[in-house]
Amino acid sequence: MGIAGGPSEWSVRKFGPTLAVALRREIPAALHRAVELARGAREASELDTDHAFGPVRWKQQYEVLHEHLRELPDVTDVHPPGAQVRVTICRDQLLLPWRYAKRADVDIRDARPGRDLSRLIRDLLVLFGPEPSHEEVPLPMMPRSPEEARDREPLREIVAQFAARPEVVLVGFACNSDAGLLRVSWGEAALVRDNELEWGHVEDLPLPAR
Repeated sequence: MGIAGGPSEWSVRKFGPTLAVALRREIPAALHRAVELARGAREASELDTDHAFGPVRWKQQYEVLHEHLRELPDVTDVHPPGAQVRVTICRDQLLLPWRYAKRADVDIRDARPGRDLSRLIRDLLVLFGPEPSHEEVPLPMMPRSPEEARDREPLREIVAQFAARPEVVLVGFACNSDAGLLRVSWGEAALVRDNELEWGHVEDLPLPAR
């Protein structure tokens, strides 16, 4: 999963050559800015913990991503019902930022969905993500879990107003409050039983120069 010199065939197929080049540059720049804002919030808090870093980083990863991409062609955003953030959409692709690790040596494909894979991301993966190649078959007469029974129709309807054929691109990144942004990857994954990601295409994006 090395960083090639230009956009991959996968990204060109999804976004076209011009947008693929721009996204490859602007997405890491946006995440770098979001993480730096969160680091500034931690410094201003004068706390030795990440109580300020985490919430600011989570909010800004969505907001700054849209700020960096909104002038590009075919970019819009949607505010899902009940969500505190807006989701950026580019050519029917929902760009979902996910802080998957605190270290650069962790491959996104080895990360397990945790607290940072929010309920919003899980719901969008269920609705618009790839189908998993294997899925547990529920036992006969077994009641559905609360997650399986969730009403996602309002979310589906509002996204459909902005994307004709919505798909999900996970934009994963590793960072911490000491070192900042460490790694950025993007790709496609299916959510399996709410606790596992089954990856298709994955690639690293180049970090912005510091």
